[in-house]
Amino acid sequence: MSQLELEDEVQDDLKAATGGFSKETDDANRLNRILQLTGFSDPVYAEAFVTVHHYDIVLDVTVINRTKETLQNLCLELATMGDLKLVDRPQNYTLAPESSKQIRANIKVSSTETGVIFGNIVYETSNVMERSVVVLNDIHIDIMDYISPATCADVTFRNMWAEFEWENKGCR
Repeated sequence: MSQLELEDEVQDDLKAATGGFSKETDDANRLNRILQLTGFSDPVYAEAFVTVHHYDIVLDVTVINRTKETLQNLCLELATMGDLKLVDRPQNYTLAPESSKQIRANIKVSSTETGVIFGNIVYETSNVMERSVVVLNDIHIDIMDYISPATCADVTFRNMWAEFEWENKGCR
C-alpha cells in the first residue's frame, strides 16, 4: 500500500469515526470519479478512477483489450495542459486477448487552475506493421471540486493570515 493510499484510508477512518460520511454517499462519490476514456466499440477500452490528494492526482486507468489478438508495446501516453505535470514516464506493456491491465499515472498539481489531461493509447499487433492509436477523451480537473471545508480557531487563523506577505505590504 502506498503512502498516498494509507493517508486516504486514515482520512476515511477518521471521517467514519466522527460521522463525517456514510458508506452509501462515499460509494456514490467514488463512482462519480470514474471517467470513460474510450468507447465500448474501440479495440482498447479504457476508464480512469481519479483520486485527488493535496497536490497529487492519481489516475488508476483500467485498459481492456477487446480484440482476439495480443497487443504488444501498448503504451498509455498522457499529456497535460495547465499547471499539471506528469511524474512518471509511460511504460510499454503486452496485453493478451480479452485481458485487462491496471496502469497508474501520477500527476503533480501546482495551482488551483483548471487543468486538462489528454492522451492516446498506442499499441502494435503482430499482423499490422504500423502502430495503432486510440485517442482518449479529455479529463478536466478542477481542483476546487476536491477542496473540502476545514475549521480553524480564530487566533490560529489570524496568525496564519498575518504570515501572508501580500497582506502586510501596506503596513510597512
